[in-house]
Amino acid sequence: MFNRNHVCAIAAMAAISMVSLAACSDESLNITNVPDESELSSSSMLSVEPGSSSSSELSSSSAKVSKPRDCDAKELTVGSVCVRKERDPVCGFKASCGDGIIENEYVYMGDGVFETFYDIAHKAPCNAENENSKQKLTYGDKSFQKSEYYMCLGGFSEDKAMKHPDEDPMVYEWFQIKEAEYYCAVKYSDSEIVSAAPVGEVCSFETSEGVQNYLSVYNPNTDVEKMVWEKFEPKSELGPCPTEYFFNRLFSKSGEKVYKCYLGEWVLAEGMMPQQYLDPRKDNLTDEEYDVLELPQNASVGDRAAGLLEDCVYHKEFSYFLCNSEQADSYISNCWMHKRYDDCEPRNYYRYRENGSWTLETDEDQLNDSRFQVPECSKERMDAVFEVPSQPGKPGEAYRCIWYSDEDVGNNKLAGYVFHRAEKSKMF
Repeated sequence: MFNRNHVCAIAAMAAISMVSLAACSDESLNITNVPDESELSSSSMLSVEPGSSSSSELSSSSAKVSKPRDCDAKELTVGSVCVRKERDPVCGFKASCGDGIIENEYVYMGDGVFETFYDIAHKAPCNAENENSKQKLTYGDKSFQKSEYYMCLGGFSEDKAMKHPDEDPMVYEWFQIKEAEYYCAVKYSDSEIVSAAPVGEVCSFETSEGVQNYLSVYNPNTDVEKMVWEKFEPKSELGPCPTEYFFNRLFSKSGEKVYKCYLGEWVLAEGMMPQQYLDPRKDNLTDEEYDVLELPQNASVGDRAAGLLEDCVYHKEFSYFLCNSEQADSYISNCWMHKRYDDCEPRNYYRYRENGSWTLETDEDQLNDSRFQVPECSKERMDAVFEVPSQPGKPGEAYRCIWYSDEDVGNNKLAGYVFHRAEKSKMF
């Protein structure tokens, strides 16, 4: 019988590795509370730290069985991973689901009790005190072993805030993460886990399959400031090139030639690319030195200027509202336009300070700058256009006040972009 609420001495049978967020990097790997092999009987789950002497032995024995045993097998020992065929509770008996039977994976806890990795992970505390901490669960025997990784994440609960206004509205839960997200520095941003390391930083860790190498790169599916960890093989003098990366946002220079990373290989770059790879002045300068090379000498306090470093996006769709208020009011015009561009924007913006120096722009600078605050759309401002300056990695935006006379209400519509350097996409 499967009892998911069974309480047992997890510490004696499971390897629950807690790693703080600050310790997760290629320089510092802090795994604690992993029992030594001497503490585990031959029938217990095997727990192996990355790089330990038992890794190769375990890997070779695991290869003999490609999947876990059936949960009804007599050979099961405490800590064994097994599978059982069960009806999918989501699918039910719908014809589109076939027979509706799926294989669920369990860990044998002894005394006829089976639990999922998810159930075991959620027995560890997850709260404000250990938010962003991680745990690694490793179970199995000499025939099959598996690890799963979890991270304690917190989020605002509107439901909790309404029902319990006097309590903390945050809720915390263990979420499953990838192996690389366990060993490498990550953070939670806009409902997704992203790299917390700067672009270009390498994270390496050792498993039973050898050393794994990951590179922190821009995520092409999100805003430019978000990064992800991508796997690479260290085989080129041009630097790391992830094997599944093909978004033309990773470049390397050799002599006068510029290359871009494409599916693990460096190919000669063509078309638009960040100007730091084309400017010969960059060759003898660090990124920081090159970025400030052309900041104005004569400036006033509060002045804003872009650095020279660029980040580019390719084949990105930009949508904007073409109509004026009269056209929008008629309900007969298709007002939205969608076009794809290759666009290169400054990576950083700077502000001139009272002490006579340029420093990086902050969020507070923008909050206190009226140029970033789009005025409310009113009848008096009908069809007025307001431009918001560019931000790091993003073009400037122009908003038009669209006033709907029949409803006597207005909205600011995104009417266009102010690109730093862009051209129509040639991908298709």
